[in-house]
Amino acid sequence: MHLLLNNLTDKELLLRIKKFQDREAAGVLLDRYSHLLVAVSLPRFTSEKTAEVALPELTRQLYTRIQSAFGKLNESVYALVQSYFGKGSSVPVFYPNQALYRLETRIEHAGNNPIAKEALMTHLEKALTKLNAEDLQLITQFYLEQQSFSDIAKKQNISKDKVRHTLKGVKKKLATHLMDQAYE
Repeated sequence: MHLLLNNLTDKELLLRIKKFQDREAAGVLLDRYSHLLVAVSLPRFTSEKTAEVALPELTRQLYTRIQSAFGKLNESVYALVQSYFGKGSSVPVFYPNQALYRLETRIEHAGNNPIAKEALMTHLEKALTKLNAEDLQLITQFYLEQQSFSDIAKKQNISKDKVRHTLKGVKKKLATHLMDQAYE
């Protein structure tokens, strides 16, 4: 079974873990990412946090994170090592892509649930107030007014790629603000 699971993508393995609590799929992911865990940890070992002490603890924490992981696991591994060897903040480190994946998942799970939708709208309104005027204008033009990249680019005298790139950055900022709200 382990050989069959090796052929699956990370996303498929994470789905198996969430749906079926498949410990063997978690083992495959641990096997895939253990080398990265060691590589990122190596420069941080000290006399207090030696490899013999840190690596088993980090592996246990990684296994726990895999159970509820979103997005790219390499970002989770890096964040795990940062928090373990860092100042030990109680708020986990999130990367913009990870926050975006979590937001998309929250939106999907809200589905037809009016309570979840209302809570999401409240958080979204708060996050929108934290954006600067230019970012808010871009989001409004693209999503509410449904203007194309070409139309926005013509109005602002910039390229379509610049609009696309800026919008992607704004979405990441918005997702990060939403994740920050969850920990306030």
